[in-house]
Amino acid sequence: MKLYKNKHDELVFSDKLSECNTIHLVHCCESLEEIKEDIWKPYLVAEECTNFPRIHLLTAPSEDEALQAIDEYLREKENVKHTHIIGVFKLEL
Repeated sequence: MKLYKNKHDELVFSDKLSECNTIHLVHCCESLEEIKEDIWKPYLVAEECTNFPRIHLLTAPSEDEALQAIDEYLREKENVKHTHIIGVFKLEL
């Protein structure tokens, strides 16, 4: 999976099924250059705590830390009692 900016200057990612996938929530800087300079790696965390799945982008030192950060965000900021994390994916730049 690869992170890049589309023609509308939005952060999106590509995978083997699609070239332009939407990121719903960005928990880090929205500049691709700043993400490249970050000491941590970019990760996508997919969750399904509401009626539809959402994709979160963040930088973290590991997959586990990325998962824990989104779980904490959902519990503290969105008051979700039962989080349902679908997957964590490391991105290439």
